[in-house]
Amino acid sequence: PIAVETSKSLRIPTTIASKTNPSSAAHKPITGSSGNSKQRNEIFVDIIERLNVLFGTNGQILSSSINGCIQMKSYLSGNPELRLALNEDLIIGKGGRSSYGAVILDDCNFHECVRLDEFESSRQLLLIPPDGEFVCLNYRITSEFRAPFRMFPTVVETDALHLELMLLVRADMPETQYGNNVTISIPVPKSSGSVSAEIDSRTLPGQVAEYNSTNKRVDWNLKRFQGGVEQSVRVRITLTTPCTASSRKELGPISVQFEVPMYSVSGLQVRYLKIADKGKSYNPYRWVRYVTKSNSYVSRVG
Repeated sequence: PIAVETSKSLRIPTTIASKTNPSSAAHKPITGSSGNSKQRNEIFVDIIERLNVLFGTNGQILSSSINGCIQMKSYLSGNPELRLALNEDLIIGKGGRSSYGAVILDDCNFHECVRLDEFESSRQLLLIPPDGEFVCLNYRITSEFRAPFRMFPTVVETDALHLELMLLVRADMPETQYGNNVTISIPVPKSSGSVSAEIDSRTLPGQVAEYNSTNKRVDWNLKRFQGGVEQSVRVRITLTTPCTASSRKELGPISVQFEVPMYSVSGLQVRYLKIADKGKSYNPYRWVRYVTKSNSYVSRVG
């Protein structure tokens, strides 16, 4: 059995064996069973993608990249050889011929345990997993992708001592997806005397915006940010000295931290994971999880 959660963003096969455990189990961390002498045969696979995105003041993406990896941890008896199949339309290198919707990796590297005998022909990896947790594959992507959160800041200087920032954030991903523990940080000028942050908590419960006077920063925290939803915050700043070009530059840049469970921005996926040796009689439990995280996710303010 292979436990996954389907979503519109992934073309995950839906023909899953009836022995499959509940899909919520895919959120289990990669840790092993302990204190159980009859440890069951299971293997954990995480596809983790960390995003680097820089937005301009108009909300356009100036630069973007993905640092991804396939992380595994095996608890299989007998050290069987595994067959891990990835997207059939996976392309390595930008120079290759691609079809619409193909996943293009700029470059990648494999763990030393991986055999690539069938990778070119069928995008299958053969491997005998080592003990403990290991990274099966590292990869990098610089081609365009759909950023899960878009930011649109607007700054108004109402008078010499007052600035107002309006920030609109849109969760630009399918409605079935959501961001967990989203934190948006907005640095304000050092000469700020008083700062207030206004949000409409009625539109999205579980959010709070607070000003940290020590760090001169507004932190806007949203526990769950659903896909297809827009949220905004209005930051009013009163300065102790008249606004200058240098103090304007101290407003921002805005940074975002988040995690989107069961979501792959690149579209990289595991088609199947099975034991290569047909002589092995047992059918292990296989947990596959997709996680998208922010690495450097920044918007200029202007």
